Amino acid sequence: MATQTEHYGLAAGVVSDDFVQPDHQNRVAETLDRVVGNVVKQLISAGVYSGWLIQESKTVSAGEGLVQGCWGGTSSDQAITGLQNDAVNYVFAVANDQSPDQGAVDFSAQLTAEGPSGAVYLGTIELDSGGEVVEIDNTTGDRGCFPLLSETVSGSGEIEAVPGGGQVNFEIDHGEAVSFLIPGAIEFEAAGDDFAIELSKTYQKAQFEVAATNSSSYPRDLVYTWQRWGIAE
Repeated sequence: MATQTEHYGLAAGVVSDDFVQPDHQNRVAETLDRVVGNVVKQLISAGVYSGWLIQESKTVSAGEGLVQGCWGGTSSDQAITGLQNDAVNYVFAVANDQSPDQGAVDFSAQLTAEGPSGAVYLGTIELDSGGEVVEIDNTTGDRGCFPLLSETVSGSGEIEAVPGGGQVNFEIDHGEAVSFLIPGAIEFEAAGDDFAIELSKTYQKAQFEVAATNSSSYPRDLVYTWQRWGIAE
């Protein structure tokens, strides 16, 4: 029998004898479009990730990037439509009907710097009256689509002779190694079974605090290792 997913209540565990209402399928499509689309738009700036350079052949080189919330990519040189002679042409990457599902991208030129809504500006190509290339400028486009850099930082340490039943409080500072824009999960392990560990201030981007309690009746050395993940600044 079909079940529902935890976060969005989508139909799951469907087998051949189950009847799935059409709105269940619609809900999957609408949820993915809303959630994934908005996450991409909010977390990754639209622009060129790699390639997409205007060339002497009046084409745009292979590359990829985020255009109007769609991740697009081309594997070969693509023609630029709309080029005009005896003018400076502003070139844009523009989404089309195949962009959401296939990652297709169009490249078009116009005579003004204000392009279509949501288009990515690549640069300019100047042509003379005979259509020959005079100058190309790839330095003025939106080449700012950078990946979210997931980083991992780790360390270890030892505190000697923590009294039986006693607690030690200390800070782990990893700011010199990496500071997180979005701090993530922390894995903290103490050798043996004698210590109860409590982490606090885990929202801080360059450090967190540890409280370690010796649950035995005798002094024990606290030997620990830790690891932390997150989106780096």
